[in-house]
Amino acid sequence: MKILAIAFLSLAGLPLARAQPAAEPAPLPRDLHAAECVAALEVNTQDLAKQVKAGNDNPRQLLQNRLIAGTAFVGDTYLHGNADEKQARALANQALEAQKHLPATELTARQLACATEGAKLYDDSNGLEKAVVKRLAMKRMDKLLAD
Repeated sequence: MKILAIAFLSLAGLPLARAQPAAEPAPLPRDLHAAECVAALEVNTQDLAKQVKAGNDNPRQLLQNRLIAGTAFVGDTYLHGNADEKQARALANQALEAQKHLPATELTARQLACATEGAKLYDDSNGLEKAVVKRLAMKRMDKLLAD
């Protein structure tokens, strides 16, 4: 249920930060993996959005699925105790930069593996969590296609 509270707070525009600053804990391997997957899926969704915006409607469903998978990783990270948005953004930015050095075949393999894992995270969530994840993913899709 923590994912729902965080999602609703973020939709309402309320800050997620704690009242008292605390020392930033080192990221867990789970957080690093989620950041790598969010970064890999971000590049994939950017490419798919460009195709849709160019008039090719065929990848629209795949774009939606990738956005849902990426959002599921974010929700899962929050659900497992990491609500530090600043740290999560920093990890994702580091992962985006690091993956620039990956061979194309390795990046493609990572994107597929992360899409599959994110889809499983989504499928394993309850109905309310699915609704929140899908709503956030669709808002992101609307934004990507509006630019």
